[in-house]
Amino acid sequence: MTTNPETPVNPENEPFIPPNILLGLAALGLTVALFVRLTQPQFGVIGWGTLAFTVLALAAWAVLAPEQAREFMRGRALRFGGVSVFVTVLVLAVLVVSYGFIKDRGWRADLTESEEFTLTEDARAAMRVVANDPNVPPMRILAFYGGDQADRRDQDTVLFEDYIEAATSDAGVAKLSYQFVDPDRNPTQVELYGVLPGQLVVVEINPDGTENIENKQVVDPNAAQFGGPDFQTSLTNAILRVGASGDFRAYFLSVQDGLELDDEGDEGLSIIRDSLVDRFGWNVQQLTAVQLSGPQSTVTLNDPAADGEVLIVPGGSEALRDSDLQTIIDYVDAGGNLIIFADLGAENDGESLATAENMGRWLWDAFGVRFSQEVVLDQSLSLQTPIQPASVEFSDSNYITASFGGQDAVVFFAPHALEIADTLPTNVSVTELAFSSDQAYSKTLEELLNEEINPTDSDPTGRFVLALVAENSATGARVVLFGSTNLASNGWAQASSLGVRNIDMAFNAIVWVTGFNDFFVEQIPRVEESFDPQDAPFAATQQEIRNINVLTLLVLPFGVLLIGVLVWWFSRERAQPA
Repeated sequence: MTTNPETPVNPENEPFIPPNILLGLAALGLTVALFVRLTQPQFGVIGWGTLAFTVLALAAWAVLAPEQAREFMRGRALRFGGVSVFVTVLVLAVLVVSYGFIKDRGWRADLTESEEFTLTEDARAAMRVVANDPNVPPMRILAFYGGDQADRRDQDTVLFEDYIEAATSDAGVAKLSYQFVDPDRNPTQVELYGVLPGQLVVVEINPDGTENIENKQVVDPNAAQFGGPDFQTSLTNAILRVGASGDFRAYFLSVQDGLELDDEGDEGLSIIRDSLVDRFGWNVQQLTAVQLSGPQSTVTLNDPAADGEVLIVPGGSEALRDSDLQTIIDYVDAGGNLIIFADLGAENDGESLATAENMGRWLWDAFGVRFSQEVVLDQSLSLQTPIQPASVEFSDSNYITASFGGQDAVVFFAPHALEIADTLPTNVSVTELAFSSDQAYSKTLEELLNEEINPTDSDPTGRFVLALVAENSATGARVVLFGSTNLASNGWAQASSLGVRNIDMAFNAIVWVTGFNDFFVEQIPRVEESFDPQDAPFAATQQEIRNINVLTLLVLPFGVLLIGVLVWWFSRERAQPA
């Protein structure tokens, strides 16, 4: 049998760039383009440039190796590869058509075990109230999601649509709308709303169509990963807070050496004032006793038109005049609410407004409670000095402290202990809110001023009550007593993030006595605390998410594709010599 001799290859006829290198460059360009698409917020110049480079490399390969290009489009490659391409395109087309058909008809199913993308029954009921309450203004959800959060945008779109449907009145008027804002393209809006990328804002829509930014509520979708409420709970409560309507009033009594609303220093009350006024639209004033009850007063105590009202005594180093105290007594007897922060009384031998004889006598007769003139110190549980005892044990039955956790604390400054009668007056109930440790002891003010702060055998010791609430079920009056004034001051606001809940306790007291917390719907968690370990949430940084995307969407599938190309390349049909 005769064999055909191999045709000698003329080096001058070979292309100056090997075609295989061009194929490799095309594959490299495509890889870079996919990498940019998966890891960068925008495709940009680099992405489009690498795509153009890929097309040019493939065109050059087809020109320099026409036989390879023709071979790719015929024979076994065309028979089997063409069928694969056709089936793939057909499946994709069916998926696209099916998706459009299902989306147009609003069909959806939440396949997550916790129903993360479906409104809970409580949230849906709350949105129905929002929808049909004529006093609730229209609101908008602004989601500041960047290009790298496209998946989150798609997921939350489904949930937002559910919110809008539930918040649409029977007359077809939607109280809610939503909008996505790219923080990378709109940095001015990010600064204007005071949010971080990935957060949401709920705002009221004014009658002129503008947004009421001052009354905004910021929502962090990832709060649950750090021990906070889940996303749906946070968003629902934010909507309710923005939409809450009502006439709530807080009157701060101006007293000698008391804390001042307009004081923005550490000893001022400006943070609580701003929270009540700017965030919740309260009517907040600081008034003297004469302005409160005089003939020229513009204030109406126990006003039936008010949805909630409270009189706050922020310290005071001198006893009230009996006539001024009588104004408070008449107000509380008619069902008014009162909060007293006790001053130390250093200028009057331990007697302050709170510990004065006339105030103590009334509190004891009306509610069975009063302030002791002695102060509580603690060497075992305090901040830096025994004069600042800390409380880490709180009531879990009252709104004021129910949200405090095992790592939270409230720090008092030389607080007066609170005394409770063995037998309370008729219709009166008392709830102890905060306590010292059982190693605490009390001193007279004279001993404290003489710096005699170490315990002695004659000092009363034990677990002292440092804050309490008293309620009269017949009149509806609520009274909250705090052993020191520092809880409400600005200086402790920053410590809240560290678990020192001073200003939170003071603010919660104002909210609770007025019933303002009833305007908030605190949703029960949708996932029970005792969940399986595999259901525990975990957090990943943006870089880790990008690495996962590169591995799962780029390396693995295109690695398999590359192996397939290599197998095809080495097993492709070769032209037989004539």
